Amino acid sequence: MRWVRRVDERVMRAVTSAGCAALDEVMPRASRVADQLLVWWLIAGTLRAGGGRRSRRAAVRAALAMSVAGTLANGVRIYVFHRERPPETLSRRRPGRVPDSPGFPSGHSAGAAAFATTLACEAPWRVSVPVAALASLVAYSRVYTGAHYPGDVAAGAATGVAVALAVHGLFPAEEQR
Repeated sequence: MRWVRRVDERVMRAVTSAGCAALDEVMPRASRVADQLLVWWLIAGTLRAGGGRRSRRAAVRAALAMSVAGTLANGVRIYVFHRERPPETLSRRRPGRVPDSPGFPSGHSAGAAAFATTLACEAPWRVSVPVAALASLVAYSRVYTGAHYPGDVAAGAATGVAVALAVHGLFPAEEQR
């Protein structure tokens, strides 16, 4: 497992050392916007209130998948894995206060991936593509700001995708007419 850690640290250094002023401004905000999964709840609420039938159904399922994935990732991180977050020496671009809790897997990435994957499976592309882009931005921001190693984000995203596919399999979308 040492080679995994070495690769993770190398990728982390590459990402955090290649900063630019625009990304230094945007990435901490992108990281904070997904705190408490708030942005995803706002999107789900908007789709539920103003979307078509298909988007309303997808919003409910995306919120379910996101809630399960976030809870699972956070529970696993706290009770199973005890991998520390990256040291500040790897990145000075912190999104604010970085929690003292373990970092593997990323709960932000799990929730974002679950939400976006569910919408990709069930919502119109006009909705799912921008949400997927936002989810990718949030996941990348977690590495860019030094809150997580790339492996933490990848594991969180994989958890989110798996949960979304499970929700989609358990509650398949109705056939389109």
